[in-house]
Amino acid sequence: MTEILALPVFRRALLALVATGIAFPALGTVILSLELIPARFAVMHSALLGAAVGLLAGLDPLPCALAASLLAGAGIARMSERGSASAGGALGLVMTAALGLSFILFYKAKVDSLQAFSLFWGNILALSRAETAAVTAGSVLVVLLSRVFLKEIRAVLYDRELAAVLGIAARPVYYGLILVTCLGIGLAMRLTGALLADAVTLLPALAARSLKKPLGPTLVWGAVFGLASNLGGLLLAFALDLPASPAIILIGTGIVLALRLTRLPGRGRAKA
Repeated sequence: MTEILALPVFRRALLALVATGIAFPALGTVILSLELIPARFAVMHSALLGAAVGLLAGLDPLPCALAASLLAGAGIARMSERGSASAGGALGLVMTAALGLSFILFYKAKVDSLQAFSLFWGNILALSRAETAAVTAGSVLVVLLSRVFLKEIRAVLYDRELAAVLGIAARPVYYGLILVTCLGIGLAMRLTGALLADAVTLLPALAARSLKKPLGPTLVWGAVFGLASNLGGLLLAFALDLPASPAIILIGTGIVLALRLTRLPGRGRAKA
């Protein structure tokens, strides 16, 4: 194990997994609270398209993916203000078009199958220093915003109109929540791939929400479950020679199912 820790690629992967394990479950909580489940797929596909554009232009795909994620987030925030963010029609069109364009750009850019595969599924052990720094900085941003604006976030997630009546700048907070969430999805794409971003966002949030705690404790428990999922998945991957991203999903899914089963009605009651 000491020899593995001495490898720079492993240290970068470990740092990224710890950072996102603590921070990114908060993004999953936002997705669940604002009912953005369909919208997140549009963001993932948009990030993939942005990465494809970057590859075609000879640019770093990560900044291009992040830019596309933010543009998608602005569009989703605008749609949601009109009450249509969870509508399947428009988002389905965006997802399908983005995926089709991505494959066309992969073909035109002569992207080899392994490079395209890494965009879909991610490669934690292939993070560069710049990518690790970007993921860590994004995680720190999420934690700081969650800490500083917890009261405003709680109010907006509960009821935007009521938050505005109480004097909270509900619209900027709402836009900020969606944009930061979309930025996180774009960063998660480099970690676990465009199609597996739920591994570091949604699964730990689902586990935390099953405890039915207020927002503050939910965010803390999300960080606990996120760390357990990320680090447990990495250990499982090394122990069984598995890809890291699917291993993280297996651990995260196991945590969610275990919590759901232990909290079923009738569990834990004393027998008559």
